[in-house]
Amino acid sequence: MNLGRPKSVLLFNILVLSAVSLVCLSTTSAAQQAPQHLTIATPSIGTLIAKNRLEEAENRLWTILTSNPDDTRALNQMARVRVLQQRGAEAQALYQRVLNSKQGDLEALRGLGGIARNEGKNQDAIRYFEQVARLAPGDAEANKALTILYAQSREFEKSLAAADRLPRQARPPELFPFLADDYFSTNHAERAAKLVPSVLATASSHPRAQYDFVLVMLRHGYVLDAAHLLEVAPPKVMTADFLQTLARVRMAQRRPEEARGLLNRAVKLNPKSYELYLDSAQVAAQQDRWDDMIQFLRAADEARPDQAEVLQKLSLALLRNGRRSAAVATARRLNALDPGNADNAYVLAYTLVEADLEEEAQPIAKKLVSLRPKDANGQLLLGIIAYKVGKMEDAKQALDECLVLTPDSPDAQYYSALIERHEGNLEGARNHLKLCYKGILLTRWPRQNSALFTCRWESPSRRKPYWREPCTMRRTSLNIITTCR
Repeated sequence: MNLGRPKSVLLFNILVLSAVSLVCLSTTSAAQQAPQHLTIATPSIGTLIAKNRLEEAENRLWTILTSNPDDTRALNQMARVRVLQQRGAEAQALYQRVLNSKQGDLEALRGLGGIARNEGKNQDAIRYFEQVARLAPGDAEANKALTILYAQSREFEKSLAAADRLPRQARPPELFPFLADDYFSTNHAERAAKLVPSVLATASSHPRAQYDFVLVMLRHGYVLDAAHLLEVAPPKVMTADFLQTLARVRMAQRRPEEARGLLNRAVKLNPKSYELYLDSAQVAAQQDRWDDMIQFLRAADEARPDQAEVLQKLSLALLRNGRRSAAVATARRLNALDPGNADNAYVLAYTLVEADLEEEAQPIAKKLVSLRPKDANGQLLLGIIAYKVGKMEDAKQALDECLVLTPDSPDAQYYSALIERHEGNLEGARNHLKLCYKGILLTRWPRQNSALFTCRWESPSRRKPYWREPCTMRRTSLNIITTCR
C-alpha cells in the first residue's frame, strides 16, 4: 500500500530542487545584468553640442574652465557653443585666446575662418583657412571652404587647386557648382560637362547643388543645356526651389510669361521667400508691370527688411511710376542704412532731383563728384541740378565732363541741347538732339529725361551665389542630353 509514496516524494523533491535552481539561476542572471540596466552613459560635450543641447554643454564647460581656464579643448568647444548661439564676437575672442596659448591650433583657425565667412569677410576667411591648409594640406574642411571662397573671389586656379587636395569621392555635392564655374571661367567647359553625371546622381539627395549648377550654366550662356539638366531630373514632389530655378531658365530663354506663372506657383508654396519676390519683381520689370514690381519689392522688403538692393530698386520703381514722395522716403531710408555708401547717396540725390528738391540734392551731388570725379553719372547729376537751379555755366561744365567720360549718354546730350537752346544756339541744340537720338538707339533709353533710371539685377550686394547674374545665350552646347543618357 505504501510502495507508491516514495516515488511521489522523490518526484516532488526533484521538482522543488529544479524550481530552486531556476530561481537561483534567474537571480544570478539578473544580478549580472542589473548593472547594465542601471548604468546610463553620460553624453560627451561634443555630443551635446551636436544635438544642440547648448545649455547643458555650457554648464559642463564652465565646470572644466573654472578649474583649468587655459584648457584649449574646452575653450574651442565653448567658442563653438557661442557660434551656435550667434554670439560671434565672444566666439572670436575665445578662438583667439586659444591661438594665443597654442599657435597653429587647427580647430581655432577653422573656427575663426568660419566666423569671418559668415560675416562676409572673405579675405579674412581665406587667410585663416590657408593657415589650416599649410599646417594640414589634406584638411577637408579647409579645402572645401577655400574652393568656395577662391571661386567667389574669382581666383579660379586657386579654387581648383584647393579642390584637387580633396579626394574625388570625398568632394561634397555643394562644390559641383563652384567647380563648374571654375572650369567655365578657365575655358575648360568639357571638364564642367564631366561633372553632370555626379550632379544627377546626387540630385535627389542634394537638389540645391543641381539647381545652383543650372544657374552656373545659365550665367555662362549654356541655356539649353541648363534646361535639359533641370528637366531630366525633376523632383518627385514639386518644390518652390525647383520652380524658381526653372523660372530663371525660362527668363534666360526669353519666355517671361512662363517664368511669371512658375514664380506664382512657387510663391504659393513658399509665401515668405525673399528671393522669390525679388525674382518676381525682375520679371515684372521686364514686362513693364510697374505696379506689380512695386508690390513684389515691398513683399521682399517685408520678408527681409532693410536690404539695400531692394530699397534701391523700390525707390527707382516708385519714381518710374510717378510716386515721387514715396520714392524720396524710400531713398532716405536707403541712405540711412549706410550714410557713407556712395551708391545709396546717388540714389537719394537722384530721387530728390526728380522730386524737384534740387537744393537738397546739390550738396550730396557735389560730395559724390569730389569722391568720384571720373564717375559719369555723378557729373551728369551735378549738371542736371545746375541746369534746374539756373547755373548754366556750371551745368555746361559738368555735362561736358560727363560727355568726355561717356560720349553716348542721351541724358547729357539732351540737357546740353536745352542749354544751347537757352543760349539761342539752335544749331548746337539740334546737333545735341541728334546725338541724343543716337544714344537712345545705343543704350535703349528707358524714357524721356531719365536715362538714369535703371533696375540692375546683378547687384553685387545681392545675397545669392555670385553666379546668379544675367547671361548671354551661347550658340554652342555642352551636349547635356548625350551626357545625361
